[in-house]
Amino acid sequence: MPKREQLYFILAVVGAFLLLLAGAWSSPTFAEKKSYIEAIVMFGSLLFVFSIVIIVASLGFHSFALFLSFFLAMAVSIYGVEAGVIVIIMTYIVWGLVFAIEMLLYHNRVESAITWFQERYTFKSFEREYRVFYPMIWIFYFLFEYIPNRFMGESIAHFNPKELYEQMRSELRE
Repeated sequence: MPKREQLYFILAVVGAFLLLLAGAWSSPTFAEKKSYIEAIVMFGSLLFVFSIVIIVASLGFHSFALFLSFFLAMAVSIYGVEAGVIVIIMTYIVWGLVFAIEMLLYHNRVESAITWFQERYTFKSFEREYRVFYPMIWIFYFLFEYIPNRFMGESIAHFNPKELYEQMRSELRE
């Protein structure tokens, strides 16, 4: 989006908030003020859902962005913005768990993990998810490999996600 269009969009959003706020401020009755405040909260919620969908779509997860937008809109409309934040966090944790476990299995050269990546990813799509879930890879390596091996007294295998990234470059299609 060009700079001028971004500026107009931001001005329109701020203007809408200011108009609703002016309506709430100048309302003579409590019921009218309450309805304006509810409208501000709903507008903020919709803006929140829209911004999350744009972020997810810009990361390259286009079909997932549509699913997330519906699910997020339902959660926000039923339970509020807090539920929307919880949905986003839980989605990141659950998909990050799947991705990190598959990366750890790939690290150990498990054939099903190699096949899983080859069936589902091009290198470009893998690279996007690798960057998004990089912290999760380290968290789950620590939880599933490092801590258990420390308690059992076993040696800890060398783990370098950058090496896995380079291996994926050669194994996945462009």
